[in-house]
Amino acid sequence: MIIKNAIYYDGQRVVRGDFKNGRSDEEFDASGKLAFPAFNNGHTHLAMTLMRGAGDGEKLQEWLDNTIFPMEQRLTPELVYKASMFGLLEMIKTGTSRFMDMYYFVEETAKAVEKAGLRATLGMPITSFGTPYYRDAEEALRMAEERLHKGPEGLVDFCVAPHSIYLCDEEALIKAKELADKYGVPLTMHVSETRKECVDCHRKTGMWPVEYLDRIGLLDQNTVLFHATWLTKMEVRILADRKVTVIHCPASNMKLASGGVMPLPELLEAGVKVGLGTDGASSNNSLDMREEMKIGSLLQKSHRWDATVAGPRTMMAMATLDSKDLAFVSLDDVRMLPRHDLISNLVYSGGTVTDLIVEDRVIMKDGEVLTIDEERVKKDFLDAAAELLR
Repeated sequence: MIIKNAIYYDGQRVVRGDFKNGRSDEEFDASGKLAFPAFNNGHTHLAMTLMRGAGDGEKLQEWLDNTIFPMEQRLTPELVYKASMFGLLEMIKTGTSRFMDMYYFVEETAKAVEKAGLRATLGMPITSFGTPYYRDAEEALRMAEERLHKGPEGLVDFCVAPHSIYLCDEEALIKAKELADKYGVPLTMHVSETRKECVDCHRKTGMWPVEYLDRIGLLDQNTVLFHATWLTKMEVRILADRKVTVIHCPASNMKLASGGVMPLPELLEAGVKVGLGTDGASSNNSLDMREEMKIGSLLQKSHRWDATVAGPRTMMAMATLDSKDLAFVSLDDVRMLPRHDLISNLVYSGGTVTDLIVEDRVIMKDGEVLTIDEERVKKDFLDAAAELLR
């Protein structure tokens, strides 16, 4: 698509003029807007929009045991589809074109993503306990292989997603990695999200989580780890040596009082590829990557007592990691004025997302979502939320 009359952030600087993004010669007039690489939400549980606000204020384990796990036991494919559609609507309206997900009833999320027209890598979840989606880790692995054998669907591909070292035993973790290697897809999982997880791992194995995962062969360039808030210097070196990708989820970590702060400057200095993610709407409670950039930047600055770390261009690079698409914000939005530094404005002030182009297809134009019926999605979602609470 040919973008006309553009003011465009190319990842390094803001430039003016026409440019081509994608294969088609269709023209898009970007007058009065800032164009930038669309956001890539590196970690979420999309259908947990259903649980937004549920159990807010509870301590982490109480929140999981008393609120989240009981609600998840009542999930159905239909509920996941409706919740996924609603999450996609929020992402479209806030400038996200691509995301990496890990949740149950993956087929339903895939159908929703294809309808909305976004890109997604959907993780086939694996835990050592039963869920409404599978009986145990063995069945989860079998279902994952069946799905991977079918291959990608349009802009949707699939990966293997063992939850974590505390919800998967070692055998399940190793089999998950073998499956990911067999089909050449990523292996994704949570790691070092809480201090307790790290201490428990060290007591059991004599190693910290990243060190342990390396010993059992899970870490390489196709591994994506979420959170990584409690890391030692040794673990940072391991992640760099193995070329692992790490996703920072600052808002969720702060809201759940995980305590640790990802050592972002050390990871970046070591050459680790770092992206940004919101986590699920149950623990954030937002899927808005603009908010995540600001929170992530301020968290690092405050924690380090250093205003120079995690600047706006660093956060934009993390939030748009590997992006192929375009989002646009209105330059007349009060939050984008004055125009001393448009990227600083976008990261710290926000700005109204007006348009989204994915794979040469206009998904949203002047604030109107073109691929799905916004009002129908909202109604279906509210019906689903009411059903879940019955």
